Amino acid sequence: MKKRFLLASVGMTVCNVLLLLFIMSYFISIESNNHGSAFSFMLHNRYFGITMAICVVCSGIFSLLIYNQIMKPVKRLQEQMVKTTEENRKAEKIRSEFVANVTHELKTPLTSIAGFIETLQDGAAENPEIRNKFIDIIAIETARLERLIEDVLVLSEIENKKAPLDIVPIDTKESLLNLISTIEPIANGKNITIETKLADQCFIEGNVDRFIQMMMNLIENAIKYSKEDQEGKVLVSSYPDKDKVYIEVSDNGIGIAEEHFGRLFERFYRVDKSRTKKGGGTGLGLSIVKHIAFLLNAEVTIKSKLGEGTTFTVIFNRKEE
Repeated sequence: MKKRFLLASVGMTVCNVLLLLFIMSYFISIESNNHGSAFSFMLHNRYFGITMAICVVCSGIFSLLIYNQIMKPVKRLQEQMVKTTEENRKAEKIRSEFVANVTHELKTPLTSIAGFIETLQDGAAENPEIRNKFIDIIAIETARLERLIEDVLVLSEIENKKAPLDIVPIDTKESLLNLISTIEPIANGKNITIETKLADQCFIEGNVDRFIQMMMNLIENAIKYSKEDQEGKVLVSSYPDKDKVYIEVSDNGIGIAEEHFGRLFERFYRVDKSRTKKGGGTGLGLSIVKHIAFLLNAEVTIKSKLGEGTTFTVIFNRKEE
């Protein structure tokens, strides 16, 4: 141990010493047959300087090679640790922001509900007109609260689901027609017409529940942002193109400025906060669409212009019948 420590203190390894002795013995053997005085001869020999230079160079190169072989995995490990730490920091920031947003979104309707209940308890309940108005508001806020909780649970399930999805062939035309039949009464109640232009032979592979959830969010979003002062229209269309299936959901609403495109799929991001809350939106619908698209190997694009409406297009891999 003491010898190794001594070598280390002068910057040499066992490998360095062995290499040095090998080179020295080689030059000694070719320069002198008198082995008893070989080392003394070498000290005065003209090759001594060259020998030592070669020893130093070779020893240095050998040490550098060994150092690189040792340090490469160490550096990779350090880089991976830095990357992991940074990813954990970003994930923690996202989680914190999400919790803060959810808390705020939950607090708003709860505060409203509590306020109206307190007013009713203080005597407003005796006036039938005021009572009915407040009860309607409480019902709206309760429904909003229910939608928010449902969307949070859906998003959590999508992000944390470890079991594989049940992937089956989906007839997009049949699935969309069934979905629209359940949403149409809501649209008609808002003076909005849902039109369809669905092609046959548009089969995809995916999870039925997730596909329905995605398309429902897009159609409800189109209804929410359709024109209010005149008859609104939502068009749901599909068409195949080679190995892809394109499904489009369009509205003739207020449109979205291009500057918002990059953030539309973020959680709780709202282009028009007052309109979103008035329409009962939770701010999670498009984020859920984005996550489902990732799960189903699909791509979502947007095309919009202020005052001319918006079109969301979902591009799926086509499945042959």
